Parts: sequence; structure tokens; C-alpha cells
Amino acid sequence: MNLPKIVTSGVYKFAQRAAYTNHYDSISLSISGLIWSRAYDPAGNLINEIKEGDHPGPHLRICTPGTRSEFEYGKNRENWVIQTHFDGLEYDPESRTCLLNYDGIRIPIPRCIKLAETEVIALRNRFRTVTEYFNSALPQNVLAAEIMTLNLFRRFLENTDIAGDDPVEQFRKNLDQDETWSKTLEDHCRELGVCRDSMRHAFFQRYKIAPGDYRIRRRLQKILHLFAHTQLTLKEVAFAVGMKNVTHLNSLLKAHYGKTPSQLCREYRFTGLSGHTD
Repeated sequence: MNLPKIVTSGVYKFAQRAAYTNHYDSISLSISGLIWSRAYDPAGNLINEIKEGDHPGPHLRICTPGTRSEFEYGKNRENWVIQTHFDGLEYDPESRTCLLNYDGIRIPIPRCIKLAETEVIALRNRFRTVTEYFNSALPQNVLAAEIMTLNLFRRFLENTDIAGDDPVEQFRKNLDQDETWSKTLEDHCRELGVCRDSMRHAFFQRYKIAPGDYRIRRRLQKILHLFAHTQLTLKEVAFAVGMKNVTHLNSLLKAHYGKTPSQLCREYRFTGLSGHTD
């Protein structure tokens, strides 16, 4: 995923009734003054509506190219908008949702999220800083503005509301807590009283990754962490991630990185420290 390349950034503070078709990806912060709005996807389907009298309050919104917006703002308008070229953002016409594409994994995100009043000051400052940095035209400031804009898109990933007793989330937490991979996926499903196939489907629907692939990714992360931050031998690293011997460690790392454990250990581990790697 590349950084969003900013086209324009600024704030609107005047009353306006208008219709507009987005030519770029955009992220906006509406703080005050919105009376009503409607958004249509490129096919003309209504995908979001705020009616007069709804009093939406502060909110963040994203739009993709081709989205048509109709709206009215009053005199107390404060509406920040950043327009970008962002190849990580997509629109799925079938589900009528926005997606963030991360390494080929397309993660659905909400088009609009309501904000707590406590978030408004920090977000206003973030949009203001992005605008100031981008308009300075200094390369280092523009780069900083684009990094900050990507961080603003991250807020949509955080807009989840998962109950504490949700079985899918509990399953994920149980996988994370099994740091030595001592239990199989079947064991974890059995403890929760759910069918493995049903859980696999539900897990993939929510997180866009299969449970088995998720465990492999977590295992690889831990292995590289142990290479970088400990002086464990390769055998000790293998045991720490639930493997019986270095041969299994070698097979996993060869398959995913095309390198041996010793090669990766030399790359990640600080030199000049005591300890052995074999």
C-alpha cells in the first residue's frame, strides 16, 4: 500500500448548497454546520443519507472517485477535506462498501463514522497540520502530510464494535494467547464449542484471513522478534514457537522467506553480542 498522494487540502467555512462528483479519493472531517446530505455511488445507488433534523454531529467520511454528493451547510460550517490519489482505497459495487487493500487483503471499512466530542480537537489539529504541511510545498513537509493522511485512514480500521463474549473475537484472542502453539485449531474450536468449518468461515469473513494463515503469520512474527531481540539459539527459538526441532524451523522460513534460519538470524540479530545461533 502506497502513501496517499495529496491533491488538495483545506477547510470550508461558508454556507453552501451544492452537488459535486468526486474525481479523487477523499477524507473529510465535518465538525459543524451540516444540514443534510446524500451520497450516491458511481451507478447512482444511494449509499448514505443524512436528513434535515438528524443532527449528525462531528463525523469522518471517505469518498471514492465517481461518488456524487449532494449537501447543504449553514453559516456555522467547519468542514475539512483532503483529496488524494490513494491506490489502497477501493469501492466494491457489489457490496457497496469501501475497502482498504493491504497486501491483496481487501478489508471492508465504514464510509462514515461518528466521532466523540473528545476526538474533535485532535482531529481538527491533524487536518490543519496536514493542510499547512502540504501547502508549504517543502518535500519533507509534503511527505509528513501524506504519512499523517494515511494515519487518518487508519481511524476507519479502528471503528469496530465487537462484544467481549463474541466467539470469533474470543477465538482470535485464544490463538494469540497460545504463544507456544501447543493446541491445534480443532482444540481451540472444541473449547469454545464451535465447529471448525463454521469458525473458519466466520473468522475469514471478519478478518479477511484464514485462521491457519493467521497463526502462521503470528508465528513468523514471533520468530523474527526472537532473532532480533534475544540471544536464543536456533534450537531454543524452535522450541519457543512450538517446533520439535530446527528442521521444522528451516522448512517454515525457507517456504516464506527463501532463507535459512541462520541467514535470517544474522540479518536480524545485532552483532557484537554474546551468544550462539546454532
